[in-house]
Amino acid sequence: MRLRDVALAVALTLAAPAARADNAAARAALARGDYAGAEAALRRPRANERAAADRMMGEVLLATGRYDEARALGERMGRSPSTRAAGLTLEGEALAAVGRYDDAVARWRSAYERGPAAQSWRARALAAQWCFRLGRMDDVRDASNGLIDAYNDATDRAGNADAGARRGPLADAEFLTYVGVAARARGALRNANEVFNEALRVDPRNVEANVEQAELMLATEDLRPGGQALRAALEVNPHHPRALVLRARTRLASDLDLAHARDDLEAALAVNPRLPSALATEAAIALRDGDVAEAERLLARAEAVNPRDLDVMTARGVARFRADDMEGFRRHFDALFALSPTRAEAYETLADFADWEHRYDEAITLLREGLARPAMAADPRLAARVRAFLGLNLLRTGREDDGLRELRASFDASRFNVRVANVLNFYERTVPTDYVTETEGPFRIRYHREERAILRRFVPDLLRRAWADMVRRYGFTPEGPISIELFADVEHFSVRTAGVPEIGVQGVCFGRVVTALSPRGGPFNWAQILWHELGHVFAIQRSRSRVPRWFTEGLSEWEAFHADPHWSREEDPALARALRAGRVPRVADFNTAFTHARRPEDLTVAYYAASRLVEHIIDRYGFDRAAAMLPLWGAGRSTPDVVQQALGVSADALDASFRASLAPRLARYTNAFDPDPNTYRDREALERAAGERPSDADAQADAAAATMLAGEAESAARFAEASIRLVSATPLARWVRARLAMARRDPREALTELDVIFTAGADGYELRVFEARAAAAARDDARARRALEAATRLDPTQVEAFLLLARLHERARRDDDRLAALREVVRLDQHDRRALRQLIETLLSRSAWTEIRDLARHAVQLDPESPATHYAIGQALTELGDRAGAAAAYEAALDLNPANAAEVRARIEAVRRGQRGLAPLRAPAPSRPQGQGQGQSGEAVDDDGA
Repeated sequence: MRLRDVALAVALTLAAPAARADNAAARAALARGDYAGAEAALRRPRANERAAADRMMGEVLLATGRYDEARALGERMGRSPSTRAAGLTLEGEALAAVGRYDDAVARWRSAYERGPAAQSWRARALAAQWCFRLGRMDDVRDASNGLIDAYNDATDRAGNADAGARRGPLADAEFLTYVGVAARARGALRNANEVFNEALRVDPRNVEANVEQAELMLATEDLRPGGQALRAALEVNPHHPRALVLRARTRLASDLDLAHARDDLEAALAVNPRLPSALATEAAIALRDGDVAEAERLLARAEAVNPRDLDVMTARGVARFRADDMEGFRRHFDALFALSPTRAEAYETLADFADWEHRYDEAITLLREGLARPAMAADPRLAARVRAFLGLNLLRTGREDDGLRELRASFDASRFNVRVANVLNFYERTVPTDYVTETEGPFRIRYHREERAILRRFVPDLLRRAWADMVRRYGFTPEGPISIELFADVEHFSVRTAGVPEIGVQGVCFGRVVTALSPRGGPFNWAQILWHELGHVFAIQRSRSRVPRWFTEGLSEWEAFHADPHWSREEDPALARALRAGRVPRVADFNTAFTHARRPEDLTVAYYAASRLVEHIIDRYGFDRAAAMLPLWGAGRSTPDVVQQALGVSADALDASFRASLAPRLARYTNAFDPDPNTYRDREALERAAGERPSDADAQADAAAATMLAGEAESAARFAEASIRLVSATPLARWVRARLAMARRDPREALTELDVIFTAGADGYELRVFEARAAAAARDDARARRALEAATRLDPTQVEAFLLLARLHERARRDDDRLAALREVVRLDQHDRRALRQLIETLLSRSAWTEIRDLARHAVQLDPESPATHYAIGQALTELGDRAGAAAAYEAALDLNPANAAEVRARIEAVRRGQRGLAPLRAPAPSRPQGQGQGQSGEAVDDDGA
């Protein structure tokens, strides 16, 4: 051999290990979701490691959507006796991914019938799972028996041994996961969950066990543990496509977080762009946007991969339902159930979407059709899932007896649905003891027993006024009776409304049923909430449940502040920021303001922007033409068509005039220094820009703001210093340094930075409020007062500065100034119970009877369970000569069973005799908290569907 050839051979020999497979590295990469890294590590495996490398390569190919390659690999593996079972299992998975289910089941059956038991556990689990989906229950038992028997035998052998001491299959998390899958296919849901828990005790980081348990929890609507399981899975493998899709679905089911669900789906599709379940879920979100065309485009893309995917076939049917094509809906669902007779979750998907659109009556009809399908008629456990949604929809239409009957039947057949259990417990244990229902005209009103006496004085009157006003203006009388249900406990309200203990809203309308928190449930203006929700009743029914969310929310907001100007939100600064950032969508796409909201503040802006858009329509075209839009949506027309026909302009022209109308209202914010946190969310991009433009002071300041908001104080200080070296008076950099100084508890340094900003000519409401807080922390009350007064001049629509002024004046004993500030707080914040009590107490001490009388309506709407409220109103009306009104106020106090009831009765007699100049009554200290917490500025966000 020549020297050159020897050298080449040595080089190749030395290089060979680097080119060969590194199974350990591949396994680690695969575990963390680095599929490209795993694939690179699996090239050219050693002969003795080929089997393990091929199995891992199969996982890579399936996860990344390369189903043809996965099938080919499975076929090759199947030719070797040592990997035959694994190859057949992989080949079956690849076939199932493209809809060849019969062939897939045949491969799995061959794997477990002809291969070693330990090598075919996965094949048995997959076969059981898919045979259940295909309605082949005998085959489910045949496939799962081997797994279940092996598990039972191992359990018998283990006896009472401690879990940590168990050996064999019971110490194998993968085996236990497959047993759980098989148990679920057999309908043993509780057993399946117990076995998944066993698997996770063996290996808490087992991704597949966590994902399978999460899917089970999602199916049984136990969303909290389902979310925990997904978090555990994604902590190990943040790129797991199936886990990401399940998390997206959990977000949709738990809190309608469509924006972050989209993020999850994008991440899943980045790994596997051919994943039908991700595309079907994206299509479901598009349907919530009202974009049927986009949904069908996504579904066509999924069908190109697997035209028989069960999620895709379900979504096709729901898309036809959204398009009011009931023939098309039934055709798609018939095809789905011909393929998968046990696909009960398809009706859950339908019911969930119908709920989004308030189409409860239609959902009830279709759910009953689902129960008549042969598989569900024959299997009560399968039907239980559909009965659960049928029962919930019946409750949402006010048919409680029918709804509870269906829920009980569901629970009797399958007791593994958390929402059903919650609702039944509530109706069977809480409602009979704690609540009463009364009929008032077209309304059935449910009160808490302890609130009934006081609320029935005020609630029916408000509902009658609102009803008469809306019937007259809409020229339409909704179908009744209308159920108004007021709940004194947040959990009662949430379970009645959504079947879960906490939903984070204060009022919900289902079209003929309104649920809301009562005054005891929280410091909210019950009248504002009920008026808003009653507006939804008219919009939903008049549009046959087709009104887009932006219009019904905007209209209900308008209804509230049309009834009482003080019932408006004060969100102009947030709206101005959203407009500057391009986050207010065009009229044609306005629903996306709600469905694309990423944070609670985005949703608040969506409500407010919608209310101003509806206000603009009514101011410009009149209420009658605005109301005429509702039946046009009811006829199935698109928003651009509705705008054109009802208003005589295009949606784009309406959008232009709306934005122009906002300019005068928002002019005060044009030059205000008001950094928008949303501008600085992409920290990595802003840091990169700062690195690329080291001489750009603004780029450095942007990076400073981004890193500060991300909690990285050292980086923020470094970027701010770089900006200031370039331009000393960069306001944003100085603001960052001021914020950092306050975080270090150095308010004087913060004030120094603010002085530079003000000297440079920047100013704004938020900046002045920040200055006031810094000055107060530095014990400079004079400067704090000046800053707050400047803030109220810059923006008199915001409550925070007035609230801080009231506290500052109270500390300095400036009583007149404090009173003036309290008046503004109560005017701006309809939910601040504490400020209202302080204002009334101050007015009472000054004998300001007329002002107390003028506050009376607001007081009983916000604070009806406070005897002191009624005493003050009674005192004011007595002194103003309104005997009947004064007596009624004191009688309202008696409804609360005060400890000084005898004194109150004596006062009523004195008032009726015409006595004046009586000493004010003082309410005894309450025996239990009455929700005295401070309310929030603006109306609390509601939802018009659970």
